[in-house]
Amino acid sequence: MASSQGQNTFYDTRVKNQKYIFFVFLSYIIRNRDSEIIRQEKNMNRKKHGNYRCILLVLVLWLFWFQNVSASQMLFPFVADDWISFEGRTFLQLQQEKKQTEIKKQRNHKKSNEKSNKISNKKKVKETMAVPVKYDNEISAGDRQILYKVVSMECDTGYEGSLAVISCMLNRLESDKYPDDLMDVVREKAQFSAYYDKKTETYPYIDRNPSQECIQAVDDALAGKKRNLPSYIMYFRASSYKKLKGYKKYGQIGDNTYFYKEEDR
Repeated sequence: MASSQGQNTFYDTRVKNQKYIFFVFLSYIIRNRDSEIIRQEKNMNRKKHGNYRCILLVLVLWLFWFQNVSASQMLFPFVADDWISFEGRTFLQLQQEKKQTEIKKQRNHKKSNEKSNKISNKKKVKETMAVPVKYDNEISAGDRQILYKVVSMECDTGYEGSLAVISCMLNRLESDKYPDDLMDVVREKAQFSAYYDKKTETYPYIDRNPSQECIQAVDDALAGKKRNLPSYIMYFRASSYKKLKGYKKYGQIGDNTYFYKEEDR
């Protein structure tokens, strides 16, 4: 009987200890959970305060930036132009001056490119100019008129432009690839559209009235006085042609761009 009571006492004591351990462990878990919740709330508050500081910094920078004339006009376009000024000039005046400056720069750049291209083309002509040779074959008055008109239609922008066309024709005359007679060179099929246009099947040169500069250029070239192309230049197209497949670009004279083949040099 005494032994049974001792066992019951031991059992009750062990149950109490287990309950105590359980409650301690449970309180530990609850305390940790509360601590974690408090920590998360603190982090959220810290982030909120950080966001507020960022917003405040942005506002300060915006107010500082707002002092700039361009920014203020952009943000508040309804403000009168005369109210916002810089060195005595309104914002609108500053914008107009900036636009005019950009336009002026573009024009100057374009003029500079055109000038450099002209200089480059002139240098090429001077450096590689062919030796003029007098054309000895007899040309009738009628054929000479045809020649004037065809050259005029191919390019009649001035003396140099017409001289380049007749120089190109004479270069072909001296090449083994083309006939030995100048008028045969001009009349050759699908070569000079000013003489015969295969698309319209007409002779466009017929009603052409050549200028005195064109006539003078043709006469000078035939007399062996002057040429402005090297002997290997035998092809040209309108100035709109910047490239020609199978050919290399020589340069522009008048309103034509001249080309050559490497094998002809």
